[in-house]
Amino acid sequence: MNILGIDLTVIIIALITAYIGYQFNHTSKKREAFLKELNNSYNEVYSPMFEQLQQIKEIENKTIKMEQIDFFMEEFSGKNSKIRFIASSFLLEHFYKLREAHKIYKQENNRTNAKELLKKIEGFHIMIENEYWDAHDIIYESHRQFVSDSFLNPFFVFLRSTLKIFYHLSVFLLWASAASIYFTLAHIVTPLAWVPEWWNMPNALLIFTGAVMFFGLMFMFKEVLIKKNRRESRVVKNLKGRLKKFLSK
Repeated sequence: MNILGIDLTVIIIALITAYIGYQFNHTSKKREAFLKELNNSYNEVYSPMFEQLQQIKEIENKTIKMEQIDFFMEEFSGKNSKIRFIASSFLLEHFYKLREAHKIYKQENNRTNAKELLKKIEGFHIMIENEYWDAHDIIYESHRQFVSDSFLNPFFVFLRSTLKIFYHLSVFLLWASAASIYFTLAHIVTPLAWVPEWWNMPNALLIFTGAVMFFGLMFMFKEVLIKKNRRESRVVKNLKGRLKKFLSK
């Protein structure tokens, strides 16, 4: 079958090649730039902020806690502050609210303002903790993979890399088959002369089902073979804590 004088097989191979090339070139350049920015945020803000806020949280003496909050705000305020490295606009906005609450507390030191400041500190600590761990997981995402590959048979390393290529191929086929369903609907409404007679909605749905099954299989292999450097989720930790309390009763 020809489309505009070009064999359909050649067009499909060209599209698949272009898609895989996009995945491994254009996307990798964007990821490299993103990781560079994330490293700056992690080293300059997230890590030092998280360490200090963690220490503040563990202080029981209220007087000492408020003094440490003063030191924290002094370090991350002013023209030389590194809060510009905070990538999340939501997190940055919350920091400015925290700074305003601290300013009000310093102007009028009373129980209400102190309580509001501690509330803002606690909320900001939770946010910066999530941002810190997310950045850490992304930066060191391939840590376990590299360690595993260092002690793994080279044949299995090659096999794993090949399966990653097939995974990206399955993603492309899934989107292409989904687009073919939309195209088929359009063809039903407005028939196109160059579309073969055998092409219809049942065939489009059959191809889409096959693409979904192929994607599911590749996704399963990807999850099993690709080792991710991920910490235990907060949800799982909470469930384990509740289960331990329940069993200890």
